[in-house]
Amino acid sequence: MLELTGRTTPQMGTRMIANRMCAFALSAAAAITFFAAPASAGKYDGTWSMTAVTTRGHCGVIPIGMGISNGRIYSTGGSFAFYSISLGGRVSSSGGVSLKAVAGPRVAVGTGRFTHVRGSGRWHGKGPSGLCSGTWTATRS
Repeated sequence: MLELTGRTTPQMGTRMIANRMCAFALSAAAAITFFAAPASAGKYDGTWSMTAVTTRGHCGVIPIGMGISNGRIYSTGGSFAFYSISLGGRVSSSGGVSLKAVAGPRVAVGTGRFTHVRGSGRWHGKGPSGLCSGTWTATRS
């Protein structure tokens, strides 16, 4: 008959430590794999000058400062209708891009493609004055 005494033997303590170390190593490896940027995402990293040109609607020409870090897009400057522009989005390892721009109550989304020195695409948005759409281009600063 097996008796449970609540005591641990030296062998059980060693196994528990080994199990904890294994669990920690697996957790660390999973976190590194999950949060690491793709190996080639950094090839688009840097500061870019972007211009959004309206082809439909009344939004005009909008210069925007843009940065890319580990494939993530962020704004470095620019304003529209007295509101600063906030950019967000991602660039894939192949250069495909999806982005979102917000300036006060105005929101626009866009898609396109980057090479090592330039980018281009299309965008559409909505604000208090109605709908706008157009094209965007970007060059490395």
